[in-house]
Amino acid sequence: MPARPDGAGDYDVPVLTDGTVVLRRLEERDVPQLARNCADPAAAEFTTVPLGYTESDARWYVEHFVPEAWRAGREYNWAAADAATDRLYGTVGFNALRGTTADVGLNFGPHARGTGAAEAACRLLLDHGFEQLGLTYAYWVAKVPNWASRKLAWKLGFRSPVRIDGFMEQRGASVDAWILTLGADDPRAPRTPWDGPPPPGAAR
Repeated sequence: MPARPDGAGDYDVPVLTDGTVVLRRLEERDVPQLARNCADPAAAEFTTVPLGYTESDARWYVEHFVPEAWRAGREYNWAAADAATDRLYGTVGFNALRGTTADVGLNFGPHARGTGAAEAACRLLLDHGFEQLGLTYAYWVAKVPNWASRKLAWKLGFRSPVRIDGFMEQRGASVDAWILTLGADDPRAPRTPWDGPPPPGAAR
């Protein structure tokens, strides 16, 4: 089992920052933006958030789910925010902790797209996981065909995906998933040319 962060029993979340993005504890002030992020159609399509997500759902997540999971060592979830304004971009963390491995989970709002915030947040998370928590491997699970998620994993150096049909559970249904792997000693950069679809409007 990875080492628990100092103070995890008191839900004392370490602050991680690169000067542009900060990973910190989720707070009450994040509830409205978190609810908007989780109500976004892309979140409904590609993540496991409940449909019709409300501020009540977000408040329960912030006040109960996250601290209880952190204290139990089941999941470590951070708020990812703008380091200058503290506006919430989204959430990022480790889940499915087992042995010295964990899955990366994230959900960012539409306002964060194109800013590089998700990539920066994941780099902070991975550095912390490998260097401080003792992880040996991180896994990335993306619902097929979430190309945006798969491309982010590619940028971070995750190895070419394996597709497992029916692997991911989404609101009681089994859906197909890509699984990608990153080792502690792996380079954090693409290993191969991008093999997915080009950006909209790009020359073909």
